[in-house]
Order: sequence, then structure tokens, then C-alpha cells
Amino acid sequence: MKRICSLACALLLCLALLPVRASADMGPKPELTILVKNAPDGLYYLDLLIPEETRGSYDNLHGKLYDQALLAGLHVWEGEGWYPAFAGGTRAPLFGDLTPDANGAHRFTYHGLPKTFRIAVSTAEGSQATAEPFTRTAFYTNLVYDCQTNSVTRATSGWLARLIQLLATLIPTLIVEGIVLFLFGFRLRENALVFLLVNLATQLGLHLVIGSGFVTLASSFPFYLLVLLPAEAVIFAVEAAAYAFLLKGGQTRGRRVLYALAANAASFAAGFFSLQPVLSLLKQL
Repeated sequence: MKRICSLACALLLCLALLPVRASADMGPKPELTILVKNAPDGLYYLDLLIPEETRGSYDNLHGKLYDQALLAGLHVWEGEGWYPAFAGGTRAPLFGDLTPDANGAHRFTYHGLPKTFRIAVSTAEGSQATAEPFTRTAFYTNLVYDCQTNSVTRATSGWLARLIQLLATLIPTLIVEGIVLFLFGFRLRENALVFLLVNLATQLGLHLVIGSGFVTLASSFPFYLLVLLPAEAVIFAVEAAAYAFLLKGGQTRGRRVLYALAANAASFAAGFFSLQPVLSLLKQL
């Protein structure tokens, strides 16, 4: 018992020291990627404009210093009834950045990701925004925005993008639940195949459910949870049944079911800390 408590404390300490970003769980999240063509010279900000009535009070900037003149360029659209989602605030957290990554792309994700939006760009010379709103119809959406023509086209996501999304949730889950497996006294060497296959099957099932068209159409935060929580309950039931009969190591079936509960709880709790270095590496593929 003392050994388990010591290892649990060490695990919590490691999680606390990780250079990570807040994320409510390890399940897949809706994501929007915007690749910018003919980008402006110098610094520019890109944001998603949402209808004024859907604005919220959640601060996505988190006190980070931004150019106030460029921020003002995003807020000019409030006169037309639109509001900058990332710069102005959303009803639920929205992760991303106003500046592009090394590939000239902007990524926005999490429960604050709007379903319908316009794309706005603010530069030192002024600001512009797409005339027509865009409505997401897929869980993972890839767009190409041409600054010169102020137009948006869809980009094909492809199987590689979906594979990266799967690995981005599977790898952290394997790390956390593998540590819990050790804490419960199971030897990883003799249980590795079962452990890997069960987690792979449940993660694939979760991605299929969350990535379905039905879930996308009900992609606001409350409706997302209504789908995600039952899916997580099914995952626990499947893993508990599989581990009860397939795990080796002389433990009772009750202890195996308890492991399934503890492993799922640990991965859910650890999901408050995305393994950002791993995710960043995967996204560069």
C-alpha cells in the first residue's frame, strides 16, 4: 500500500511539472485548420468572427501580450454584428492563436470552436473579412484561406490527418494507463498485447462515434458532452469486461475491473494536461 501511494504521488508530481496546456479530457476534440495563402507581409492576426449574440466571457488570450492595434482591427466588425471569437471571448474555451505556425496555418480547437464563422485578418494596413459565413460540417475541418482574393476553399483532410488525431489521444492514454497498470501489480510484459489491443479498439470506436456526422451537427459543448459521456461509459464497460477475463498476473477479477475504473479515471484526470510536446511533434508530420 505504501508503495502504491508513493508511486501515485510521483505520478501526480510528474503531471504537474509537464510543460502543458489545459485540455478537459483525452478524447478527440473538434478542430479547425486554416492554411493561409498569399499571407500579408509582416505581423498579422487571424481570428474567427462569430455572431454578436453568441459571444462569451471566457478569456482565450490568458493575459498574453498582443498588439493592441491589430486587436482593434479584429473588433471593427462588431459594428456589423460580428465578434472576434478568440480575441474577444467565447462561452467555452477555444484553443489556438492569432498568429500562424511555421507552416502558415492557424489551428483552433476545443469546445469553444464555433460551428458558423467568418474569417477575419488584421494587419498594419487595415483589416478584411470573408463576406459569407462558413459552417463546419465535419469534426475535423481543413480550409485554405487566400488573403489576396479574400476567399475560402476546403482542403482534403486525408487518412494521415485522421491517423495523427488518433495517435494524439492514443499515446497519452497508453502512457497514463500503463503506469496505473504497473501500480496495480500487473506485469506489462505479459499483458502488453491485451493492453495495447483493448486501448486501440476503444480509441478507434471513440473516434468513429465522435467523428460521425451526427456528433458534428450537435457539436456545441452541452450536446458534445451528451455524446462523449455515454461513449466513455461504454469504453469503461468494454475495458472492464476485457480486462476481467484477459489480464494475467494472478489478480482477482474484481481487482481487474477496479483497474479498468482507475485507469479510465486517471486518463480522464490527466487529460487536464495535454502532452503538448508529443502533440506538436505529431502535427509536424
